[in-house]
Amino acid sequence: MTTSEKVLLWLFSCLKLIGTIPNYMHALTKIIVWLAAAVPPMEFQDPTDYYIGCLQVPPTALPSLFELSWHLQEPPPVEYRFPLRKDVYRDLPAGKEVLFTTCSELLDCRAIVYDVLSSIIRTNPSLSAATATGRDSFIALWDDCINRVVSIFCSVEMVIIRKPSSLTEPLKDQWPNMTGFVRNFCLWRGEEIDQLREGHLHPSSSLVDKMLWTYMDLPYVLGYYAVGYMVTFCALSRSRDRIIRTDLYSADLSSPSERLKALVPCCRIAALLPLLADRCFNAKQFPFSDFERVTMENGSIMEMTPNTVIRSFSNKKNWAAVKEIYDILDRRIPHAEFICRTREKDLVLVFKPRGCKFKPVNCEQLVEALKYVTKALVALHDLCFMHRDLGWDKVMRRSDIECEWFLCGFDEAVGAPQMYPHPVERGDERGRYAPEMGRGLHGVKVDVWGVGYLVKTCGLTNVPKMLRELESRCLDQNPEQRPTAADCYHHLLQVQSAASSGALY
Repeated sequence: MTTSEKVLLWLFSCLKLIGTIPNYMHALTKIIVWLAAAVPPMEFQDPTDYYIGCLQVPPTALPSLFELSWHLQEPPPVEYRFPLRKDVYRDLPAGKEVLFTTCSELLDCRAIVYDVLSSIIRTNPSLSAATATGRDSFIALWDDCINRVVSIFCSVEMVIIRKPSSLTEPLKDQWPNMTGFVRNFCLWRGEEIDQLREGHLHPSSSLVDKMLWTYMDLPYVLGYYAVGYMVTFCALSRSRDRIIRTDLYSADLSSPSERLKALVPCCRIAALLPLLADRCFNAKQFPFSDFERVTMENGSIMEMTPNTVIRSFSNKKNWAAVKEIYDILDRRIPHAEFICRTREKDLVLVFKPRGCKFKPVNCEQLVEALKYVTKALVALHDLCFMHRDLGWDKVMRRSDIECEWFLCGFDEAVGAPQMYPHPVERGDERGRYAPEMGRGLHGVKVDVWGVGYLVKTCGLTNVPKMLRELESRCLDQNPEQRPTAADCYHHLLQVQSAASSGALY
């Protein structure tokens, strides 16, 4: 007897007990009819979600690089394979046994058939290296057989971004053809080409060359490279200062049987990605993703490569306004980002250096970061310009130089002084902006307020008295009473000197 039948039997017995009361009789009859329709017996349910959940469970520990190839190819236990109707199972090509099975019960994982199998076993006999018009011809195949499967079986949300190859930009400034982000870390990536051409890098090489190792002690990052139908799964790891590619498994996607067999490594990879993301997220050191993508409040998109920051604007007015500011500054500000390339057709500005959001973890780093900021502000104020939007989101640590910070985000920068109020209300960021900005006349001292705000929001609990004094002076309500950026810089030198002599606290 099924669960739903037991529930109905119990309700009928209750109905007999209280059947003399008309209102209860009518209500319970409605409940029984609803349950009969809403709770189908088990033999008619699709258990796809249950089996996907079983396969999403990660191993207790990350397999080592040596074990990884074996781990990816190991089929799941029989009890975790998707049960299909016997006629459906019979019609599948060879290789089905690694992830599918039949059973005596009338269970049928219809969803996995519709969502995954239908696109995998679909063939396109006209597609070949000779008939393909380019890489785009194979994208649907690669996504159906690999990336969609990895995304479906990944237990956390996965964002996949595709990019075309470029022959004009430096390789280190290009995204991989396919990137998969888990918890904002690019832990899954692929390089693809329809066929090898003379003078073009093999995708196995470009996959390595496009990567900057920013993942600290993570054992590896996963990916693949594809040449037409041939796909090779691989791991990327660091050995001293080099990135090593380790091939793990190859599949010929021209064969439906091989496509089915490739489901197993895809499922295994999907289960490992959350473990890798957790390792990054909980690391004591500071890993960051070599590629990132952020949608800004104003609708523009910011993308980071290992060496550059690429900003795409939603309209030409905003693009031109930001470009004009950086053209005026013209790389005259030390420790500040600058424009290295522009693409007016695409409304794109490319900035250097690449940075990462990183709040100082101790007072020494805080003083060092503030020194870089105030040094940039001194040069900016000498040009009679002001930043007007200082916060830790505009102070980045360089990805290519150890312990060096720089100032970015000059979108609100303008000549000083300004006569008119500047809108500053941003909800929970109250206190970030100097009060005079909302009243009208304001000058370069609004950036000094920003220095105080940086100290106030640094997140450290043991900030020394000398820095608290600087914070208090910078956050004075009267801009005339605030120090200059140069005064702040010299004060920080004194803090650093006191720290080296042991007299800081």
